[in-house]
Amino acid sequence: MNVRPFTWLALSYFGYYCAYGVLVPFLPVWLKSQNYGTELIGAVIASSYLFRFLGGIFFPSRVKRANQILSALRLLAWANVFVITAMAFVSESFWLIFIAIAVFSMVNAAGMPLTDSMATTWQRQIRLDYGKARLIGSAAFVVGVTVFGSLIGAIGEQYIISILIGLFGLYAVLQMVPPQPKPADEDKNSAKSAVGFGELLKKPTHLRLIIAAMLIQGSHAGYYVYSVIYWTNRGIAVETTSLLWGLGVIAEILLFFFSGRLFRNWSVNAIFYLSAAAAALRWGAFSYTDALWQIALLQCLHSLTFAALHYAMVRYIGMQPQNAMVRLQSLYSGLASCASVALLTALAGIIYPISSHWVFLVMMICALIALFVIPRKPTNA
Repeated sequence: MNVRPFTWLALSYFGYYCAYGVLVPFLPVWLKSQNYGTELIGAVIASSYLFRFLGGIFFPSRVKRANQILSALRLLAWANVFVITAMAFVSESFWLIFIAIAVFSMVNAAGMPLTDSMATTWQRQIRLDYGKARLIGSAAFVVGVTVFGSLIGAIGEQYIISILIGLFGLYAVLQMVPPQPKPADEDKNSAKSAVGFGELLKKPTHLRLIIAAMLIQGSHAGYYVYSVIYWTNRGIAVETTSLLWGLGVIAEILLFFFSGRLFRNWSVNAIFYLSAAAAALRWGAFSYTDALWQIALLQCLHSLTFAALHYAMVRYIGMQPQNAMVRLQSLYSGLASCASVALLTALAGIIYPISSHWVFLVMMICALIALFVIPRKPTNA
């Protein structure tokens, strides 16, 4: 049964982000349940983002044409299932679990830049509304973090890996649904003329936007790795932490839904400025409050610190020539969502045992630096 591109993207985003909603906040918790310490967890998660960077760059760069994306996604999806299943059997050995997480991170990271490349191709091909398709992924993240977070609180942290195996299995099955029309190249010679990574980074606007995205996305590192541990150490139940994560993603969903209208007259760099300022405010305030209602308010800023930036970058990539889009998407995903998060996660792992307060102040400083990197000239192409 063939489905429309919007439906295919909705299913793909739902499957991936439902699993991701459990993976990001609860993989560190599962590692803790396997008797690993916070410093070791920080090191493992930081290295996983480095491997996500390598996988996010390597696998998409092997895809030369738009009609190859779907096959690559299906292969990677089933590799996710195989490797995360292996993780369940090697948890008692640090080096084996390290290797398993590294391999999983590489194959898992390639899924989103390739799916977003499908979306940007369909944006040009059939004028697909990216924001409304992407919000399905955000909604799925809420399902993952709240529904399964509550389930984890009820049945125990040792079952986190079993839940992840089932969810990534669902994602792999959903990838097998065939879309119609399939993504197609505008120019049959686009694969031969694909722009290299080095050539892309020589363009000042590309480089400055990617560096700014690295600083803003990277500033989420302390939150991604330590927020659940940070909150539970202050007496907040695991079930409540999942609701706090869910609240942030609900705010993200609302922004994606209204993004077309909200940012119709905004330049790309103006949205970047908004995101950087919101991130500085969020992490600076985060480090000073333990009150649940204040944390809940700060979680709403996720709509600006993550969603607005992601929307702006995808919009910018969609404006570029097709022979540059897949690799520019890979650079953004690999550098901003993986490499910078890896570096700042490692830094957070050093700082957290000394002062959890300073972890978030360092994240605030990263967001402030981004304000000076964003191109000042309005960027729309």
